[in-house]
Amino acid sequence: MWPDNETEHDFLNFSSVADSVAEIVVQARGRPISIGVSGAWGAGKSSMIKLTQASLSARPRERDESEFVFVEFNAWLYQGYDDARAALMDVIATKLEEEAKAREKAVDKAKALLKRVNWLRAAKLIAGSTAAMSLGLPPTGLFSELWGLGQRFAARGTDAGPVEDAQVKVRDTGEAARGLLTPTEETSPPKEIQALRDTFEETLEELGVTLVVLIDDLDRCLPETTISTLEAIRLFLFLKNTAFVVAADNEMIRHAVRRHFEGVPDDLLVTNYFDKLIQVPIRVPPLGTQEVRAYMMLLFVENSDLAAEVKETIRAGVCAQLRQTWQGKRVDRAFVQSLHDALPPELIGRFDTADRLAPLMTTATGILGNPRLIKRFLNALAIRMAISDAQGVGVDEAVLAKLLLFERLAHV
Repeated sequence: MWPDNETEHDFLNFSSVADSVAEIVVQARGRPISIGVSGAWGAGKSSMIKLTQASLSARPRERDESEFVFVEFNAWLYQGYDDARAALMDVIATKLEEEAKAREKAVDKAKALLKRVNWLRAAKLIAGSTAAMSLGLPPTGLFSELWGLGQRFAARGTDAGPVEDAQVKVRDTGEAARGLLTPTEETSPPKEIQALRDTFEETLEELGVTLVVLIDDLDRCLPETTISTLEAIRLFLFLKNTAFVVAADNEMIRHAVRRHFEGVPDDLLVTNYFDKLIQVPIRVPPLGTQEVRAYMMLLFVENSDLAAEVKETIRAGVCAQLRQTWQGKRVDRAFVQSLHDALPPELIGRFDTADRLAPLMTTATGILGNPRLIKRFLNALAIRMAISDAQGVGVDEAVLAKLLLFERLAHV
């Protein structure tokens, strides 16, 4: 079985593209840059992000080049629990405060940045609750909990339970207010936003680093969360010593923008909004039969009992061969066997399975070479084979694979 997780190990010859993304960030030399890594769900965007980070981390740094500091942000994880815009600001500010303390420099600047983020979060909290109540809707956050307690008082009277809960919530709200609302001078949201941007730039300058923000799974979010995250990106965008790498399906992002500007018939607005945020669009390469065959073979190698160093040797050899397929080189069973002597017969049999399935996995309408769907298919095939073995039923794997494909594509 194979988990549906991103990986820093390149099974698809994506390293060359990831190295190109990393080179764009390096060549920016502190100038702000935003890169969009696009592709359908399961195409390998998350792995591309990981490979890009690994490429940047492994690069030898010239004397005049700044060090890279990475912030990973998954907007999907915060959906339903926190405002994505505020969460991204908080993650960035917290990371810079940690870096400042570790490097023993720019500590005051980093603390000031976090304080301004907290002020904006509090302003958002209060403004959001006030706006909601003015429309006859329940407020949000801690204010929402206090509102709910008020409703309980009205319904049940003042027994001990609601009174104790109210005391706790009032205390929590007071602590949140003291922790967030701490500006020492007269201020306003526009002033705070500009001050936040200035403090952010000054912190990076004093630390001597370039902040690389890696945003993933944006296309899994609801439109509201997607727009909220894009707005947060815009807040930090085009500031010195920053690079944003955003992994998302372009069509899902465009759908969110259309929903945001609902009622505006001009689709050019959607395109312009997206193009303003993403300076360099890069698409995850589609997989051909060679890549799909190699991918499945490497998945089988990964699940084998071979030693870790042997697996890495085979992986590196396969990726090197994939870079030469345009010259007529092939990745097949014979080639993989040439990378290591005495491969287990069972593993060689798996290679035959990969060879038979590769054309189908590449051309089948419901799969089309999608790495995530290939994994799901192989997992389903492995489970069905295990069930048939447990029942003592002799099932031919090739026939079972065709039945599974029929099950998946029958409705198409």
